[in-house]
This record gives sequence, structure tokens and C-alpha cells, in this order.
Amino acid sequence: MLHSLFPRAHRRFLSLPLLGLVADGFDDWLAVNGYTRVSRKNSIRMLPHVDADLRSRQLKEVANLTHPVLCDCWRTLLKIFPFRARTVRTLERYLAANGLIADGKPATGTPPVSMLIEEYANYLREVHGFAASTVSNHRYTVQCFLQHLDEKKIALKKIRVPQIELHLC
Repeated sequence: MLHSLFPRAHRRFLSLPLLGLVADGFDDWLAVNGYTRVSRKNSIRMLPHVDADLRSRQLKEVANLTHPVLCDCWRTLLKIFPFRARTVRTLERYLAANGLIADGKPATGTPPVSMLIEEYANYLREVHGFAASTVSNHRYTVQCFLQHLDEKKIALKKIRVPQIELHLC
């Protein structure tokens, strides 16, 4: 689908030394996960900068990427591209979803509620760039919601969007 986004320039992204092999799959993943055409274009346009930063860290293959390396890359690019650096986090989720990078989460069992709340808070802070007070308010709301589900003996993985309104009443 990269060709449909950039009819003339798609080869430029596919020929990136490090991320060229995953660029087309990354765009497909973005489309499947509901990213708009504009946000997909912005993410793909950021790939050359991400590629350059990762290569400056002496990486030669996607298989050598780790979460700490991507986190360092994000921190570096955040200083230069404050509104577009989230592409690194999105790329990290894509790589983890496709088994191209170790996910770092336990393979079996459900993570504890506190871990889910912290992951959500980190997501709000890193991807959306919310202020500490906003993250704190969201964390409290999620904690109350999960506590309510626990009291009603409802499994989180069984809950669907239409059911949320029913359980809040």
C-alpha cells in the first residue's frame, strides 16, 4: 500500500538501509489499525529520520532492534521532531506485533491490573504527550473502572465497547 500513499516516492522509503524492508508492512499495519491517510503519511515520512538515528547507533538489521534502543531513538528524535517522534513508538508496536522484536511481556497469564494501569499511563504520556495532571486523572478513572469490573466479577478481556455503558450505570 506504500505505492498508493506515495506513487512517486515509494521507492525512497523501500530503499532505506535499515527500515526499507519493513516500510511497506508498517504502512499496511497502520491502515489495518485504523490510522488515517494523513497520519500514515506522516509516519512514513518520519522513517528516514528513524532509520538514520538507528544506523548511527551501529544497527545493521531490524532483527537487532531492542526496546531500549528504540526508546533511546524516541528520546533523541523527540528533541528534534516533538510532534512526529511518536512514529518510533508506533513502529515499536508494529515490530512487536509481528514478532520482529521481543515484546518483553510475559507469554502466559494475564498481567496484573497495576501493570495494565502503568502501561496505559505510559501510553498517554509517550504517545499522546499528555501532561502529568491529565495522565493522573486518566489513571484514576481507569483504576476505578477496573475496580468496578472486579467487583462485578467481569473479565476485562470479555468486555466490548457496547457493554461499557451498561456496566457504568
